[in-house]
Amino acid sequence: MMATSLKQAVDKNLECPVCLSFFKDPKILTCSHTFCKGCLETLLESHRKLLCPTCRKETSVPGGDVGRLQSNITVRSLVEDVETQGHSNYNQEDKCKKHPNEDEDCFCLNCKKYVCCKCAISEHAKDAHTILEAGAHEKNNIEELASKANAKIRNVDNYVTFVVDKRKRVHNVHEQLNDEIDDTYEESVQKLKKIRTVLKNEVGQKLGKLESSWETWRSQTEALTSHKAKCQTLEDLLSRIEPDEKLPRRTAEEGERVGFRSLGSDGLQMGQLRQKKSKWVLRMHGRPPP
Repeated sequence: MMATSLKQAVDKNLECPVCLSFFKDPKILTCSHTFCKGCLETLLESHRKLLCPTCRKETSVPGGDVGRLQSNITVRSLVEDVETQGHSNYNQEDKCKKHPNEDEDCFCLNCKKYVCCKCAISEHAKDAHTILEAGAHEKNNIEELASKANAKIRNVDNYVTFVVDKRKRVHNVHEQLNDEIDDTYEESVQKLKKIRTVLKNEVGQKLGKLESSWETWRSQTEALTSHKAKCQTLEDLLSRIEPDEKLPRRTAEEGERVGFRSLGSDGLQMGQLRQKKSKWVLRMHGRPPP
């Protein structure tokens, strides 16, 4: 039967092993097995890690998002082809409408439809149409689909290899540019260090001279200040030392007022000193009386 054979082919090739339905947004695991995105999300949520239901190999899920896994473009395209071209035939009744007791177990290549044997002989064969058994046609159809699938798989593999190669080249360029930037940075740092040393030396030389000049100026200023202080002291002394004419005059006058009056040779008294306008008298004795 056509429907049964096609159903078996679909079950084997285009159905998810988990939900047993047509693949919906098929995702490829690390082990190359394919499952529906929704089925994988349920498995990841249940086990907290993604293990292949077929081989139990673990697949790393970037950021815990199954949607970031690689899509199986080939399987998705085949599902779309089957759904648009053959899935309607899959749901047809197997009985011929003109001959209800006959199964549509033949296929007319010219008309591209299933017919019963009576219709094939009475209508299609007389028009020289090519008639095949339904099983043979379905086998050919499956082989054709398999051939298309293999071709697409090869294309996808080639594309993946191409992408990996380009990605590797971009990565190598990235690494090379980073190395060049680091080398340029280190070279610039060394140059800047040399320039800094030169500038510091120049600053030290120029400001060193200024500092020496400052020290010389400071020493001279201190010496000048000290000299000025000494001069001020000498000036003060000179201002205090003035000729005093009154002192010698007064001294001379006082000396002139001192006189001596002799008392003769009577007794032991020789005489006495006196000072004019003075109240005191100095008696001079030769020796003490007996």
